[in-house]
Amino acid sequence: MATATWAAAIVALITAVAEFRHQRRIDAMAPLAFGPDGARSWTRGAPAARVLAGAALAWGLTFLAVAEPQTVGALGEHTAPMETEADEHLQRVLLVLDISPSMNVEDSGTEQKLRRRDRVYEVVESLLSRIALGRTKFSVVVFFTSARPVVVDASDVQVVRNVLDNLPLVWSFEPGETQLLSGVQAAADLARDWPANSTTMFLCTDGDTVDFEKTPDLPRSIRAVEVLAVGDPLVGARSSGRDSRQQAAVLRRLAVELGGRYHDVNRVGLRSEVLTDLAQLPPLGEQPWDPRDVARLAIVLGATLLVAIPIALQLAGSAWRPDAELPMRAPAAASAASATGPSLPLPGESP
Repeated sequence: MATATWAAAIVALITAVAEFRHQRRIDAMAPLAFGPDGARSWTRGAPAARVLAGAALAWGLTFLAVAEPQTVGALGEHTAPMETEADEHLQRVLLVLDISPSMNVEDSGTEQKLRRRDRVYEVVESLLSRIALGRTKFSVVVFFTSARPVVVDASDVQVVRNVLDNLPLVWSFEPGETQLLSGVQAAADLARDWPANSTTMFLCTDGDTVDFEKTPDLPRSIRAVEVLAVGDPLVGARSSGRDSRQQAAVLRRLAVELGGRYHDVNRVGLRSEVLTDLAQLPPLGEQPWDPRDVARLAIVLGATLLVAIPIALQLAGSAWRPDAELPMRAPAAASAASATGPSLPLPGESP
């Protein structure tokens, strides 16, 4: 704000000095330029208007140049940083991602030529395009032989995309068998202190895991669990020296025990009704006036005045019309005089 104010003050000072010098020259030539009646009275405000317009334009441009950039959500809304954790309209999406070697098996997609992890990327990308990003925070937990959170409460979806887009996190884990429940437990621990019913958890995996008996208890903050299963459930593929396929029965059982729903997204997308709650926008209510809007308005008004003032001065600055009020010679007489030239007296005649 201070930078923009200084820029406006400097432009106003320079413009005021220029207008003062320009006005002195106009005053000296006013009778010749504007006739006996002079310029119209409203033109006296033109110098001050130009000073204000230049200052407004400089302030708006400088403010937008130094202001924090706005992001645009999937639905076109401008998103700003979340104000408080207690915002009643804030929602969270918790992604629990399987990054084990079996997720590199190519048996996913409509033609079953995609890697399972790439299919997860497609499904999550589709999810991001259908929810209200402006009121959503994202967290990501990855698991293999253990689990750890890698993103916590991010508002920028590009952070999530970076994790999904072939980030080699698998090398940060010890080799071994996949511990799916460790990912669920890490997600539960992460969400334990969040507000009740504020979080939707998406568990993305092929279900290729060690056997388990008891599932972790989820905190009250997790209102819904969606198990997104990838991998061919019928035909297995070699991974780490053994057959790997989607363990549909295991994942259905896990979804039931977690109080969630199972979705086979290996070849088809996630249904839109699953995302109904996440896609809802909060009521508009009374929105505070954004300083960026003030800057944009200042730019429009300043630029409009700077363009309109010279046009208005040209068209309506003076009532005097020299071409209509000054006497003009008749065209025929003028051309005859120029053709014959002045008459000279003959010898013996008096001039």
